[in-house]
Amino acid sequence: MDNFSFLKEIDKDLYALINEAQKLFCDGYFEQCMAQTRRFGENLCRRVMADRADVSDTFDEMLATLKDTPKPSEQEKEFLEDLYFLKKAGNKAVHSSRLQSADEAGKDALECLERSFEASINFAVYCCKVDKEILNLVFDEQLLMTGKKSDSAKLQERYTAARKKAQSEARLEKTKKKAKKQEQTLEDCYAEYKKEKEKQKSKKHNKKSMLREIAETLLAGVIIYVVYLLFYNK
Repeated sequence: MDNFSFLKEIDKDLYALINEAQKLFCDGYFEQCMAQTRRFGENLCRRVMADRADVSDTFDEMLATLKDTPKPSEQEKEFLEDLYFLKKAGNKAVHSSRLQSADEAGKDALECLERSFEASINFAVYCCKVDKEILNLVFDEQLLMTGKKSDSAKLQERYTAARKKAQSEARLEKTKKKAKKQEQTLEDCYAEYKKEKEKQKSKKHNKKSMLREIAETLLAGVIIYVVYLLFYNK
């Protein structure tokens, strides 16, 4: 078992590349490890690009295409950042004229493996539609060195899963409250509409009643005047 075991079921070739990088790290070949993670990152990028990448496209060209993605999600931004890091670190390990100390190189190589791990997780979930439960996984240094998961990593994964569950439930509750509030608002609007309609109806009725009274008064006056003309104006 290792940090990248989940990748074995998704893409055996990618797994073989990163597994070699892990072996190089464990054997103390840190600069070679960084070069290998760069190779892994380039192939991972090519998998994501799929038909959008030509065989002749370089790592830089593929990254530039991904960078031009309109309105990238947070996961896409993180993925791209990790790939850029792997490219830069790998190039430095291969082309640098200065030999790094073992501590310095080991630290950089370890970060390359961690970045490869994060990029692999995003690739698995958002490109290969693997169960999102693996988003709770954390990179475990003890697992890298011994093949056995540390207790701290287990606790962190459990904590991460619980925290995400709580956040998800909180978002759901917030959505429900918002929907209920909108429903109440609609009911209030409808009640106000009915009230205004009744008010206008009442006004209209009162206006009709007033016009009727005026008409009746005028009619009565006309009748009185006609009677007067008939009987008293002779």
